[in-house]
Amino acid sequence: MTVHDSTIAEAARLWVIRVQDSTFDDWDGLSDWLEQNATHNAAYDAALDDDAWAEELFRNAPPADPIPFRRPEPETQTQPLPRNGARRRWYAMGGAIAAALVAVVSFAVIDRSGVNEIVTAPGEHRTVPLADGSRIIMNGDTRIMLDPDSPREIELAAGEALFDVKHDDDNPFVVTVGETRLLDAGTVFNVVSDGTSLDVAVAEGEVIYEPGRKEIRLAAGDALTRTGAKSDPKLRKASPQAIGGWQRGQLEYSGATLDLVARDLTRNLGKTIRPANGAERLRFTGTLVVEGDPGEVLERAAPLLGVTFATEGDAWRMTPANGASPN
Repeated sequence: MTVHDSTIAEAARLWVIRVQDSTFDDWDGLSDWLEQNATHNAAYDAALDDDAWAEELFRNAPPADPIPFRRPEPETQTQPLPRNGARRRWYAMGGAIAAALVAVVSFAVIDRSGVNEIVTAPGEHRTVPLADGSRIIMNGDTRIMLDPDSPREIELAAGEALFDVKHDDDNPFVVTVGETRLLDAGTVFNVVSDGTSLDVAVAEGEVIYEPGRKEIRLAAGDALTRTGAKSDPKLRKASPQAIGGWQRGQLEYSGATLDLVARDLTRNLGKTIRPANGAERLRFTGTLVVEGDPGEVLERAAPLLGVTFATEGDAWRMTPANGASPN
């Protein structure tokens, strides 16, 4: 390891130590450091792995004999603690003070009575790594709630997020959307919460919708849509490779209404799309590429969707291309 690499690794370890302090509030500083260089992210992940290993080692170690108190000799100069010794001393304390959740964010984080509310702006994508190795990738115009006391219970208050979960039989990962619970079974899955509607699509593993007597198990390639809080869920098939494609700038549909497409475009472009004259009832099958300027994206999408787009203040109005309302 070079001196440069060693310096980055040490900085990463210090960040890991700092974020586990309950008084830590320098999320902007951490985010800036992570975004300076791709090697910073790798070093931070490695430091998290080291931290988890050391904490497990400390937890399983036999209790140490008490250290007798010794009064320091007068006029004796205190020597600085070696770096490795300092790290071992912190790990001995870390098992008692470590927070279970690490949210590395450069977006809005609002602390409400110990619960962190994380919000992305329309058109913004952000990744929230968790201390257990799981990740939440947030689409634009999305809001999630994280409780450090229950780090594997996440509330998706609004918007869309892809959950890449590290499975733990003894500590299940749960996503709540309103009063609905989604239980992970070793999974990568995408969830959309839009008002009272809900959509869940599983790319890997399995998700249990409303675990209990009437639970529905969704395997890879399964998806579920519910149009309202009291509506019956409807099952469909989805391409596992296409799930979460919005991260790559691709939105894939099979017979979707343009009302749904408009909401997806709004989240991903950061511009409100308003269907009009019955455009919301049109359906679309295919893939939209949403990379680039919103105007360019909509210009490419219009002929595929069979609509026209026109600016309407800060929003875009979407109408059927032939000017007639669909049946």
